[in-house]
Amino acid sequence: MRERILVTGPCGRVGTQIVPLLREHFALRLLDIKPMKPEGDDEVVQGDIRDFETVLNACDGVKAVLHLAAVSDEDNFYTRLLPMNLLGTYNVFEAALRASVPKVLFASSSQTVLGYLGDDWTKSQIWVTPDMPVRPITVYACTKVFGEALARYYSDMFGMSMICIRIGWFQPYDSELLRRHPAMLSMWCSPRDLTQLIVKSIRSDVKFAIFFAVSNNPKRFWDISNAQQLVGYEPQDSAADYFIGEGA
Repeated sequence: MRERILVTGPCGRVGTQIVPLLREHFALRLLDIKPMKPEGDDEVVQGDIRDFETVLNACDGVKAVLHLAAVSDEDNFYTRLLPMNLLGTYNVFEAALRASVPKVLFASSSQTVLGYLGDDWTKSQIWVTPDMPVRPITVYACTKVFGEALARYYSDMFGMSMICIRIGWFQPYDSELLRRHPAMLSMWCSPRDLTQLIVKSIRSDVKFAIFFAVSNNPKRFWDISNAQQLVGYEPQDSAADYFIGEGA
């Protein structure tokens, strides 16, 4: 029997790219509001993270939870960001605690600290470390700050392993943005590298950490040294291998 993890939001922009890669390492239980077809030894739960009992039942018997489910609707705080990113995240963390799941990985965002970079990310000279005070650039990013603080609380108060992964500019390998946007040379996070960091974090004994998930890009300004030291993260991809330029 393979170890099973719960993934929330597998039908989202990130989930659709990394779920096939995660299947190589774990049996998956997939929780999404959208209908899904299981593959291999998948277990599928169609449900809403806003419903606590649904999440609690989905947490039963899993090794870890990877919480990807979120929305980025800047203009819909009360109707979208509040119930999905705040209540939904609380439900996932609390359900994991009650179901005795020892580890939760929270998909955060590099937007929580992008305020340090100014208006032109392609020319940043700032080295951004995980221990710098948050400086979010969107209300969506503020909801991710809440998730990181909540993760710290559950780790300190209940002894759970809580790892926050600040994902860079995630794009699939065939993305037009990856080929043409200069910021990719510093901010890109590839599906393979994100999956590596997730797998190594799940298999680690780290109690709490905030890691940047970015690839081995030539203009990277994100400090990944704690992820390298604590879980052995070594990104394999580089945006330079795909970038052809704005005017190409």
